[in-house]
Amino acid sequence: MHVAIFCNMSNKLDQEFFARDTLTVARDLLGTKLIYHECEGIIVETEAYRDDPASHAVTKPNKGSMLWETYGHIYIFFIYGMYHCLNFTTEKKGVGAVLIRAVEPISGIEKMKERRKTDKFIQLSNGPGKLFQAFGIDSSIHGEVIDKSIQLEYPQDGDKFEITTSPRIGISKAEDLHWRFFIKENEFVSK
Repeated sequence: MHVAIFCNMSNKLDQEFFARDTLTVARDLLGTKLIYHECEGIIVETEAYRDDPASHAVTKPNKGSMLWETYGHIYIFFIYGMYHCLNFTTEKKGVGAVLIRAVEPISGIEKMKERRKTDKFIQLSNGPGKLFQAFGIDSSIHGEVIDKSIQLEYPQDGDKFEITTSPRIGISKAEDLHWRFFIKENEFVSK
């Protein structure tokens, strides 16, 4: 069972939350509420990237420099020439980012269906490109400090769930690292 252990006086995650080790942040983001304009959802799947061969810090040193230079910032990248992906930079004294792979929608659902052009609730945000589109995230927020456009809130008291790990999805390097974290048996975890 997982219970959030990082606390402050407010229910919002602050920049210091992201100053910690990337793997810890990736795990602790599970169950947090992601808020962007009128849409809200619970983060149910993440992936961690550090200075490993699959990380932009290594493969895209110019753009990936944010992973070395910041923590608690929004890092957006475009993949496969089709999808934007939402990440948060981590580690005050290191390198890293956490990819938000999937979110369970809780508010703004009609707007998400309109953006995704589907009535299938399960298809709204069960993948990184899908959630970016469903939430209507604007790629111009790349580089912003978290809590300016995107807010993150701690789970409600008593929210407990089991975390499972696996290798990250869609990479061809460092495939042996089990740095994908997800809430066991949550239907919004990407397939």
